[in-house]
Amino acid sequence: MDALIAGTLALVLAGVLVTAAVGRWLAGRLRQPEIVLEIAGCLLLGGVLVSQVGWGAPETPGREVLEFLGHFGLALFLVSAAHGIRQGGGRLSSRAVAWLSAGSTLPAMVSGVLLAAWVLTVGGPDLRGEASPTALTLMLAVSLAVTAVPVLAGILRDRRMENTEIGRLAMTSAVTIDAVTWVLLAVAIGLATGRDGAVRAVAVLLCGIPAVLVVRWIARTKALQTLANRYPYAAMILVAVIAYAASRSTGGLGLTEIFGAVLVGFALPGDGAWGRVSHQLGRLGRLLLPVMFTLTGAALAAGVPNIVSWQAIVIATVLAIVSKLAGSYAGARLGAQSRLASLKLAALMNTRGLTEIAVLQAGYSAGILAPGLFLALIVMALITTGLSGPLLWAVDRHAGARAARLEPAS
Repeated sequence: MDALIAGTLALVLAGVLVTAAVGRWLAGRLRQPEIVLEIAGCLLLGGVLVSQVGWGAPETPGREVLEFLGHFGLALFLVSAAHGIRQGGGRLSSRAVAWLSAGSTLPAMVSGVLLAAWVLTVGGPDLRGEASPTALTLMLAVSLAVTAVPVLAGILRDRRMENTEIGRLAMTSAVTIDAVTWVLLAVAIGLATGRDGAVRAVAVLLCGIPAVLVVRWIARTKALQTLANRYPYAAMILVAVIAYAASRSTGGLGLTEIFGAVLVGFALPGDGAWGRVSHQLGRLGRLLLPVMFTLTGAALAAGVPNIVSWQAIVIATVLAIVSKLAGSYAGARLGAQSRLASLKLAALMNTRGLTEIAVLQAGYSAGILAPGLFLALIVMALITTGLSGPLLWAVDRHAGARAARLEPAS
């Protein structure tokens, strides 16, 4: 790599990090989840680099270096996210968790099927793509059902709700939903490559479960616990290397690189030194993730002009919001929650965030989601995540106004 290419890459990387930092700062000022403006800003930066600077198309010299950093960051983030999925939410009513999980998942998946039917019958080639109808339908069902555990955890922490019954119930249900959606995502990607792909997906799932248990048992041995406690940086490097190797392995099997990193996250023990290792890897992954968003924006701008479908954006967003809010509210009520608690839970479960982006990136990389549909779903994910704060504010204000009306006059 010559000095000019290296210098250009350094400038682009600096621009990405600055854009992400500005997005996080603006999000804080607007009381929004950081990821909303961070992703939007980096996608726009990628488009600007292609259209105004002429950098970022797939054939750009040196682009593969940033692609490695982006994929490496995604793998590290997913290790931490999957590890977080394993953390319980305390002792809760199994009825409440089951009903909220079902209410937040099943109507959303039905809406995904409806969206797929519209895409297959009405959508143009920029939306339809070349994936099989079965793979596309399952992919869209999964996409609309996701609730983002990492972003949800941040919202609960910011509002000091993480130790409340509502917060623990939302987190436990989101964990349940995401664990199921990762499995369905693997099946959808396997179906996209035909019968052999579906067989490989099932084989990886069947082999992955015992492998996760074995790795977790090994990680709990005294020798590795001592390593993680005494040499945390060595443990981080070890897990990072394993995660990247696993992601490349599952990518080679046609399941995308994402699934291997998720398996490594599930394999790590749930607490102690390994929990700290997972947390630090997640922070490093979050730092590098904006590189992937920028390259995705550049690829979309360079590869397929005029792919924006406002009709697809509106339909996907409306279906996603209505199905999540109505389904989560109904599920919470069936789980014996009050009306106020059910409204808050519905607002929280509508958060899709980074988990949704990772799912969509997997579908796009596997060729299931065409560029136009991928962009529409990205916008949907950002809108639904950004709505969480205003919806919670509206519920709190409604509850306060109702309490004031019911308060007896002195």
